[in-house]
Amino acid sequence: MENITIIKIGSNVLVDELGKIRNEILENILLSVGNKIKQGEKIILVSSGAIAVGKHIFDEEVDKRLSASLGQMRLMSGYLEIGEKLDLKVSELLLSRPYLVKRELFLQLQKTIDIMLQKNVVPIVNENDALVVGSDWSFGDNDSLASALAIAFSADKLLILSSVDGLYKTDPTKDESAELIKKVENVNAELMKYCSKEISTSGRGGMISKLKTIRLTTAVGIETQIINGLKKEQIVQALNNEEVGTLFSARKMKGEIKNRDRWILAAKSSAASIEVDNGAVGALGAGKSLLAVGIKKIFGEFNKGEIVELVNLKREGIAFGVVDIDSKDLIHDDFKNQKGVQVMHADNIMVFA
Repeated sequence: MENITIIKIGSNVLVDELGKIRNEILENILLSVGNKIKQGEKIILVSSGAIAVGKHIFDEEVDKRLSASLGQMRLMSGYLEIGEKLDLKVSELLLSRPYLVKRELFLQLQKTIDIMLQKNVVPIVNENDALVVGSDWSFGDNDSLASALAIAFSADKLLILSSVDGLYKTDPTKDESAELIKKVENVNAELMKYCSKEISTSGRGGMISKLKTIRLTTAVGIETQIINGLKKEQIVQALNNEEVGTLFSARKMKGEIKNRDRWILAAKSSAASIEVDNGAVGALGAGKSLLAVGIKKIFGEFNKGEIVELVNLKREGIAFGVVDIDSKDLIHDDFKNQKGVQVMHADNIMVFA
């Protein structure tokens, strides 16, 4: 299916400091979405906000799972009420990581959302926080979930609605003269220095999380844009491909990405990464498997069957693949002498650089 846009809406955009839904902002988003659907486009929303709403229902601090459960009801009620007002059909999907990691569930998810989009129904997706928050089944944040969906559905664009205007060279909350970066051709490690490591007030993401998401989506040909969702005009401008916020250019792909490769990328389940030498980079580019002798360093830990990112000596992402061995079974201080040890098979590697 063509003409798909994924819109990720941050908690600080939808919910105010008192836990109330910003109905004017939500209506503006849905009105803009409805107009694009009338023009033949397909939209998937990834909506944060449930925890931000739910945590204010009690006078005392409560568990995030309870906040998510209470808040999700109220959040979706807001979507439904405004959707009906605008004659826009909306549906709800609560996901957890197995829906992307397990291939049969991944294919079922694609079929389900395709049916919705064909009927001009707007899927509103959120993580099933009430059950998986803080567990291995969690995506960690909705930036990662939005990225996974953009890849799974071969989206043309990922639009991230934040409470700031985009990516700045310095922290705009601390530096009034902070300069907005309007366009980024390539997301690399150098950009990380421009981002605050602090987590956003209401959500679990932050600019670092967004950059990691964008680094992957742009690598597989998906244009990505961060805008200020609190400024009503910006979503219309962004959906009309106008210059607003920060635009991250998509890399040109050599060929079409197979659906199985999309599954491998969308299901990325490990935060670990493997740094490989130049020889391994060349071998991977030629369609070869990854052997232990080509590894320079391992960051984090991974288990057999997980999907791990491969980076070059500049720490730039070059591929993702399914590992055939646990990280603990590799000798980390002597990779060169582990000849013949296969870490990833060529059939399970997706090279994008």
